[in-house]
Amino acid sequence: MVKKKRKLITLDLVRKCAEHNEGELSTLEEISLHQRDIEKIEHLHRWCPRLRILLLQGNLISKIENVHRLRELEYLNLALNNLEEIKGLEKCESLTRLDFTANFITYLTSLTTLQDLPNLRELYLTGNPCTTYRGYRSWVICVLPGLEELDGTAITRSERLRALQELTQADSTARIDQQIAIEKRAREKENYQREAQMKTKHTNAAEMTDEEWWNSSSEHTPEARIVLHRELQERRKRQESESSPKKKARPVKLFTSDGRPLNVNAAKLDFSIKEDEENNCFVLDVRTYKYLDPSLVTCEVEPWYVRVTVKGKILQLVLLEEVKPGQAVAKRSSVTGHLVVTMPKLQASKTSYGKPGQMIYLEKAETKEKATSAPKDANESLSERESNYLEIGDIPRSTDYTNIVRDSEKEEQNRATGPFSHFTRNDNETLERPNSPGFVDDENVPPLE
Repeated sequence: MVKKKRKLITLDLVRKCAEHNEGELSTLEEISLHQRDIEKIEHLHRWCPRLRILLLQGNLISKIENVHRLRELEYLNLALNNLEEIKGLEKCESLTRLDFTANFITYLTSLTTLQDLPNLRELYLTGNPCTTYRGYRSWVICVLPGLEELDGTAITRSERLRALQELTQADSTARIDQQIAIEKRAREKENYQREAQMKTKHTNAAEMTDEEWWNSSSEHTPEARIVLHRELQERRKRQESESSPKKKARPVKLFTSDGRPLNVNAAKLDFSIKEDEENNCFVLDVRTYKYLDPSLVTCEVEPWYVRVTVKGKILQLVLLEEVKPGQAVAKRSSVTGHLVVTMPKLQASKTSYGKPGQMIYLEKAETKEKATSAPKDANESLSERESNYLEIGDIPRSTDYTNIVRDSEKEEQNRATGPFSHFTRNDNETLERPNSPGFVDDENVPPLE
């Protein structure tokens, strides 16, 4: 028979089950790892040293190990597992409650290892072979005098006194029944090894239909439970593969055929990107996981795009302007775990000067004062209103071609009637200014040239 790979307690599994504590393990006090197909207890004493409640019911654990190092543990649930004896809890001095319901405990005498637990008050052994031994309850009550409840039933004072009186008989009968159960268990192991070598049971189970397999009977042994569990997993996988065909993973396309980058969020991360006009740069904020290992995050900045890879999945964003990759800075927050990427622009900001062909009007201060003191005159001319603004850029206007050609008649009229008409003549000859009263013409004074 091909040996299946056993299920392990991994760090990712523990963090997933510790979501109520924000994934922090060093201060974790309670964790539930039930129905996870776990076959061995390991690593918890290193990752979660302050555990008080540990739930491991519904797994395939056959031995209690690495639990004695959890000194603060108060409640341990190992119901529906493959335990055959109780060992490895001698140093768990804080234990107050133990649940071994529906296991395969045949060694009743292994309960003596719990005598050094001063705080143990509740014990559950329902569904184990040891509960069928004659004198079982009286023997347990005498061996563990600190118990207050056994198998969900409170232990009264009168029951404790009666158990002490029956201890001698209960001890002898319980040990006899235990020896019979141990011999039976040894025969079951031999039969299982024989069938495993012949591979008949595995072959027959694979050829059965689902209805025949569910209606078939099986032995109540730890080995049979493991075989049934693995066979059930195989059947579920076959059903899933038959009902829904496998969908091929769609390849992530980062560039177009002509080389242009594309926006991609295969990592499915929340992010925000904004333009910092004051510092002339783009700022990208990627909401990565708080406790994500930095080795699983990479950042790449190119002139026209930025790419962030988280656990092999890509987040790529196209930038509106070209940036300087050599001056980009990527930092992670120690509080939130967010990744912040600052990318300086290649060109200086143009927002303060305006774009070509755009009109930007800056209102004068004196105009604002007029607007607040008194309303504008409705008959104010367009030229007066436009004079209150500063124009930047090209302003398209219609051209009046009639003003390009000089009108000779208008010019002659202006010369004849204008304010300086006495200085000029139509023949472009300058007239002499008349002498003022009292003017004396001195011949010794040279004329002005």
